[in-house]
Amino acid sequence: MTRSEPARIESAIPSHAGSGMLEPPEPGRNETDALVDRIIAEELHELRQAFSQGAEFAVTHMDTPRERTLHRLECPALEPHLDRHALWTDHHRRRLDADRRHRLSVPALVTRDAARSLSGVRSCKVCWPNVHGSEPRPLRRLKARGLRTHHVGHMLSTEDGNSLGTIVRSALRSGTDLFGVSQDSVEVVTTSRTLMYSPSDHVFIWDLPTDEDAIRRKMQLFQRLGSNVEPASWH
Repeated sequence: MTRSEPARIESAIPSHAGSGMLEPPEPGRNETDALVDRIIAEELHELRQAFSQGAEFAVTHMDTPRERTLHRLECPALEPHLDRHALWTDHHRRRLDADRRHRLSVPALVTRDAARSLSGVRSCKVCWPNVHGSEPRPLRRLKARGLRTHHVGHMLSTEDGNSLGTIVRSALRSGTDLFGVSQDSVEVVTTSRTLMYSPSDHVFIWDLPTDEDAIRRKMQLFQRLGSNVEPASWH
């Protein structure tokens, strides 16, 4: 990262006050529970604010520079980091009870332009941010016999990443060759062609979330970060 980048990323981390007067706790709740509620409210406010300003990506593990990872906002690997209520487990509540300064790392939500200017940040292999348009595709290799229904909707490709179309269906076929010898093959139908493989042949797929999954996760983002918020980049 350049000198200015850490400051810009760090500024995206919510700054929470660890002191101050709290409202009297509700029956059955203690001051720590009330403080957690306030911290979560502040965390969500920061996330919603960045979301409304056009953030499309998030950097996780902000407190550990070597582990900082860039994700698309709809990335399934990012989802647990956005569920702030679930992250404040009993373990962390006990730590907060012992040390009022204890906080959890909050993802830094950034715009596409800001993401392009980052360096020293790893790209998530699940969602493939590819903000520069030149990152190698996250191909997954498996044997043709291993294709299953959950691969439908994913892109089939050559070993060097050229698209062979989106997988529509695959099936194991049994037959005989020209000499009458029994022979199995795997038929893979994509949106652009039909291919036949030996069951032991290696095939390559872009192991990325399907469009359906991406849309569903974007809707979940709106629900979590405010249904009345629409990022500027989505207009």
